[in-house]
Amino acid sequence: MHEERGERPEILVVDDDLYLLAAIKQTLTLNGYAVQTFANPLEALARLDGHSFSAVLADIRMPEMDGMELLIRILEQDADLPVILITGHGDISMAVEAVKRGAYDFLQKPADEDIILATLSRAIERRQLVLENRRLERQLNASRENRSRFHGLIGSHPSMVGLYSQIEAVAVEHDPVLIIGETGTGKELVARAIHDISHRSGAPYVAVNMGALPSEMIESELFGHEKGAFTGAIQRKVGKFEYAGEGTLFLDEICSMPSQLQAKLLRVLEDRTFCRVGSNADIPLRARIIAASNRDLPAEIDRGAFRQDLYFRLNVLPVHLPPLRERKEDIPLLVEYFWNEYCDGTDRGARACTPALIRSLMAQEWPGNIRELRNAVRRYCILGEGEPPAAGAEADGDDLQAVVLPWKEYMDQQEQRYVEQVLRQVGGQVSTAHQVMGISRKSLYDKINKYGLELSRFRGDGRR
Repeated sequence: MHEERGERPEILVVDDDLYLLAAIKQTLTLNGYAVQTFANPLEALARLDGHSFSAVLADIRMPEMDGMELLIRILEQDADLPVILITGHGDISMAVEAVKRGAYDFLQKPADEDIILATLSRAIERRQLVLENRRLERQLNASRENRSRFHGLIGSHPSMVGLYSQIEAVAVEHDPVLIIGETGTGKELVARAIHDISHRSGAPYVAVNMGALPSEMIESELFGHEKGAFTGAIQRKVGKFEYAGEGTLFLDEICSMPSQLQAKLLRVLEDRTFCRVGSNADIPLRARIIAASNRDLPAEIDRGAFRQDLYFRLNVLPVHLPPLRERKEDIPLLVEYFWNEYCDGTDRGARACTPALIRSLMAQEWPGNIRELRNAVRRYCILGEGEPPAAGAEADGDDLQAVVLPWKEYMDQQEQRYVEQVLRQVGGQVSTAHQVMGISRKSLYDKINKYGLELSRFRGDGRR
C-alpha cells in the first residue's frame, strides 16, 4: 500500500455512462481528489492490480460486468478497499445484497454532489484506519520475528537490541556494573538479566533500594550487625552483602546513599572485605555489585552530592537504558504484552486493543516510561472504552456526558459489541454466527447493516 496521510486520496471511478463519468471526475477533482476513470470494468480491474486506491465508485449496471461481479473481483484483490455502488431505482435490492457481501455503501441515481463527497469522506477515513491497523500489525509481527524479548525486557528497537548484546557481554565479567536510566525504564530487569545469564545465577540475587531505607538503618541492612552493637540489636543480623554470598547484590538508587556510607562502600569495593556493625572481623565480599541510578551522577558529583572516586569505582561497566520516548516503535509490542498480562490475570472478557488506542499511546511522551505505559494500559482494561485517561486527569462535563447515555443508545452499544464479538469468534461466517446467536440470518444481516459492520474485518482470508 502506498497511501499516507497528507497525500491526495486517489479514487477509481467505473461507469459506462461517459457523461456521468466526466461529471463525477470533475466534482472529485475540484474537491482535492486524484481520480482515475474507466468505462470498461475489466480495464479498471487491470489498473487496480498492483495499485492502491482510497475508494472505488462503480455503477451497478454495465454491459461487460455488473456491479456485483465487479465488487467480488475487487475485494478478491483488496478485501478492505471501500466500494461504493451507484444504482438506479430498480437496482436497489441488488445494491443492498452487495452491501451484505462487503460493499461499503450505495448511492441512488441521480446522486447529489454533497452526498457523494460525504460518503467518500467516511469511506476514506475508514480506509486510512484499516491501513494504519495493517501497519501496526506489520510492525508488531516484525517485532516478533526479530529479537523482541530478552529476560523480561521487551523491545526490538535497535537501542534495545544493542542493550541485549551489552547485557550478554557484561554478564560474563566480574567487575561492578553501573546502570543509568530514567525512572521506569527497567533498571532492575537489566540487573536481574545480568545475574540470570552469569555463572552466579544459582546463587542469591539480592536487591536493595537505597532510596527506600531510613538512613539510620542502611549500614545495618547492608553490612549486618552483632548482638548488642546498638540499642535494639538483640541478636546478630546478617546483612545484604553477606547474604548475597557468591551471587549478585543490586544497589538501586545508589545516588540516595548518605555521603558517610559512600566512603564506607568505596572502601569495601577496594578491599573486597566488610565488617558487621559492632565487629572488627573482616568478611570477604564474594558477591558482584550492580548499582543503578536515575540521576545524572556526574551532575551529582558537581554539586557535591556524590563521591567522584566511588563513581569511578562503580562505573567500570556502564549500561545505559533508553527512555521510552526514544523507542516509541516498541509501544505496540509493550501494549500487547501488558494487555495480555492483565487479561490473563482476571476473569474479565478481553476487549479489543484498537489501532486508535495504540496511535494515542504512541503520540505521548511517557516521562514515567515503561511503568507509566503499563499503568495506562491497565486503566484502559479496567475502565473500558475510550482513550485511557492521563494520570491525575479529572473528568470534566464532556466526559460525564459521554458516560451517561440514554437507555436505547446504551443498549445499542451493548448489542453492537455482542454482534462484533460473535462475528470475531466465528471468523465472520454469518451462517455460523446467526446459529450461535439464536436469530435468523436475515435478523443478523439487519444488525450488521444497522451498525455499519464490514464482514471483512472479521475474516482473515478475505472470503465473503
